[in-house]
Amino acid sequence: MRNIAILPALALACLFPANADAASGNSQTRTTINQGVNITKNADLHFGNFAAGTTQSRFTINPDNDALTQTGGNAVSLGGTHSAASFSAYGTPLERVRMTVSQNQINLTRVGGTETMQVDQFRLDGGNGTRNRFLNAAGTVEYRLGGRLTIGANQAGGAYVGTFDINIDYQ
Repeated sequence: MRNIAILPALALACLFPANADAASGNSQTRTTINQGVNITKNADLHFGNFAAGTTQSRFTINPDNDALTQTGGNAVSLGGTHSAASFSAYGTPLERVRMTVSQNQINLTRVGGTETMQVDQFRLDGGNGTRNRFLNAAGTVEYRLGGRLTIGANQAGGAYVGTFDINIDYQ
């Protein structure tokens, strides 16, 4: 019977819990929805005109000043337009964005043929090629992009074209 007397005492303790300190408060929550980043192509990447050589040749476009530099081989630059590609990004003012090139290399294909040349080593302007930038107070920033063209030995004559993709996202 001692067990029976203990159960009602435990039941009473459960009905009347000890005093507990309680406090309440409130908080705010905030979020910002940025407008999407839009991209406009201002200029294509142009390497100019060449006479193919008897050895593989490489030419680089500097994105800071559009300079064309030969880094190997005996092909000859014949002038023409050579310039870095240029893109403008538009979005929420003063936000940070990052540009990436989707491919490490692309092939240019001869119009009306199957011959190719390679473009690689894409580089952004701004010294070390800063991919992270801030949109200005008007919500814009410009990126300039150069690269390296490899012309094969005795490359077939003609116009060569190709495309590459870029992405600009908020960071």
